[in-house]
Amino acid sequence: MIPLKDQEYLRDKFARELVRRVRIDFFTQKESSLFVPGRQPCQYCKPARQMLEEVAALSDLISLRQYTIDEDREAFTRHGVDKIPAVVLPAGDGRWLKYYGFPGGHELLTLVETIVDLSRGERLLADAVRKRLRKLKNNVLIQVFVTPSCPYCPQMARLAFHMALESPHVTAEVIEAQEFQELSKRFNVRAVPTTVVDSKITIPGAVPDSALMDIIERVAQPAGLAEAVPEAGPTTPTEQPKAAASGKIILP
Repeated sequence: MIPLKDQEYLRDKFARELVRRVRIDFFTQKESSLFVPGRQPCQYCKPARQMLEEVAALSDLISLRQYTIDEDREAFTRHGVDKIPAVVLPAGDGRWLKYYGFPGGHELLTLVETIVDLSRGERLLADAVRKRLRKLKNNVLIQVFVTPSCPYCPQMARLAFHMALESPHVTAEVIEAQEFQELSKRFNVRAVPTTVVDSKITIPGAVPDSALMDIIERVAQPAGLAEAVPEAGPTTPTEQPKAAASGKIILP
């Protein structure tokens, strides 16, 4: 699935940059040729698993563990996974970074760079932003909607992940917009990247860490805010998502 030339590049990158072991948890559905009434097949679970197996095979410091909803529902509950396919990486202290969907195209970069960041303990945020995050008192959910063909999406995906790595009060999810159409419609996602903070504020395009931090602080206020699209400073160009594919699963 990953071209051989790219595999060689990634193998060399992992050999040079990985320091500590990183485990990938993959949440999927048990493969079956039988039709199960009331359940749609997971169209992207198999290619997502194949992609992750190829990535894990490129370094001894990357391990892959698979859970299926049919046999490991407790693990789904423990990790807070409610959609498949789901790629879950450890954020420490029993918290998780989650990518929902097939991590292909530019989103493979998000996965690779996040693995490296976790292995090396890297933090991308400015010191001032890290200090502000440490002062958070209330929990905030950041959801970044992406597509594999969007070159600006990895920037926002990694930014959300690093916000979560820095603060136990921040949860970060990256969601493939085309695969989870109902969720994209709920938040009126018309372009990617689109970042939704606590289901209250929608941020179009890619923004710097300080601008995202401003929104997090506003949302974290006890009184809360009504949904709005803020003036969060200049954004990079966004890409319109293509028509969503069918057959995706949102678990009950």
